[in-house]
Amino acid sequence: MKKRITLCLSLLLLCVCTAMATVNIIPKPTSVTEREGAFQIKNGLTIGYNEASLEPAAIYLQEILTKETGLSFKIKQGKGKIQLSIISAFDEGGKDRSENYELHCDKKGVRVYANSYRGIINGIATLRQLLPVKGGGGSVPCVSIKDAPNFHWRGLMLDPVRHFFSVEETKRLLDQMALYKLNRFHWHLSDNEGFRMEVKAYPELTGDTMAWRRFNYHDRQCLERASKENNPTMLIPWKFIKEVEGFGELYGGYYTQDEIRNVVQYAAVRGIDVIPEIDMPGHNGSACWCYRWLSCTQDGREPLCLGRNSTIEFAEKVYDEVFKLFPYEYVSIGGDEVNRRRWSECPECQKRIQSEGLKDVSELQAWFTKRMEKYFNAHGRRILGWDEILEGGLSKTATVHWWRGDHPDVTQKSTAMGNEVVLCPFTFLYFDYAQDDNTLRHIYDGDIVPVDLTPEQLKLIKGMQANIWCERIPTEARMQWMVFPRALALAEKAWTPRKDQNWDDFFPRLQAHLQRLDAMGIQYRPLQTKRP
Repeated sequence: MKKRITLCLSLLLLCVCTAMATVNIIPKPTSVTEREGAFQIKNGLTIGYNEASLEPAAIYLQEILTKETGLSFKIKQGKGKIQLSIISAFDEGGKDRSENYELHCDKKGVRVYANSYRGIINGIATLRQLLPVKGGGGSVPCVSIKDAPNFHWRGLMLDPVRHFFSVEETKRLLDQMALYKLNRFHWHLSDNEGFRMEVKAYPELTGDTMAWRRFNYHDRQCLERASKENNPTMLIPWKFIKEVEGFGELYGGYYTQDEIRNVVQYAAVRGIDVIPEIDMPGHNGSACWCYRWLSCTQDGREPLCLGRNSTIEFAEKVYDEVFKLFPYEYVSIGGDEVNRRRWSECPECQKRIQSEGLKDVSELQAWFTKRMEKYFNAHGRRILGWDEILEGGLSKTATVHWWRGDHPDVTQKSTAMGNEVVLCPFTFLYFDYAQDDNTLRHIYDGDIVPVDLTPEQLKLIKGMQANIWCERIPTEARMQWMVFPRALALAEKAWTPRKDQNWDDFFPRLQAHLQRLDAMGIQYRPLQTKRP
């Protein structure tokens, strides 16, 4: 009799574990309560929404369900079997609850509640992960989920300057971000190798010899690796190469303003802010080469000459167009790795230092950053920059991207000064860096948030993002190999409180999600591999 009871209990436990295995959510939700049964996804189901502002979310969900199940769905303002509802209950407590959501599924239907559009989108992301990986209908397990993010900045930065990515490729990355509740897309749109944003005031920035270039050192490195490793993901795509009279074959591309508006709108539907970066005063070799008067010696070499009022006018006109294209709070000025020695040798820059009562070239950059910040603020924007903008002094309203992981005092100094910080240290979150079989756990278990911050300083940590610099990432397939699956570790690090993060809990969920990445056609790096 005891053996029979033990066997029954074992079978019951196995059934419970099997049922729970259907709920593998990344990032880990605040609470999950599973129940028996499932809601059957059938052809012709109605997606309802209670406010007109949710219509884009309903259409988005309709597109997802159709793609992932092969069935058709209706949408309407009102009641539906799948219901999206904005309610006021989440407003209590005074805390930012704009991304909180609840998802409740029983045999009769699915209900997603939030107090904002973004919260509803987060609920949709969870619903996507509850769907079976294979199409053809299926079911959603009966479950109640209550969830809230630890940080409200959870992002990826993409560099289409070194190697270009089309609008379609960019949108696919946005889709992948949305599935894992990554909500900030930092778009690095200018650098020495090119200017990727159409600027109507300065059309030559995206002319045939500016947005396109001859093959460079990094191109040759990629091609050498493609040949040596028999790796087609390292080949330079022909679709970004064109023949220019007098120059031969050039590589590149740029985004028209209409294309940028399209990407911004596409991201907005998915709850993602697009944060543009036009790097100044350094990393601006393409602009200096195009308009030689921007350069200190008018020889086309960066950085921008800060002694000339014409340079300030150029910056303001460029950002004017940025403000019109990107409706969000933050715009990045970059500000990293500036060759300030050039200013030491420039009479006009030295004159500016004297007239403004500055001590040195570090304060000259700080003067430029503060001046541009006032311009940003006057246009309803906040300035964001890499951590070098701290040098020479910084206003408390600027936000710092901490990228130099070998300078751990940067975050301490920034928050002590009252500045907000987005964490993206290269020691953890440079996704262009080579991976090995320990990389994922290094990210997941690592102290990306410094442990020596006071409670008041911790309040100034906005969140974290990973950076995808593309010197050696020439294709979408190579980008996916470098980004996935470690983007899933980032998603949980940024969403789930540190006390609730556990590698032994995360890893099985990650393994289950590899099937989902396969179904999406993502060419991710296997968890165990000998490939470099």
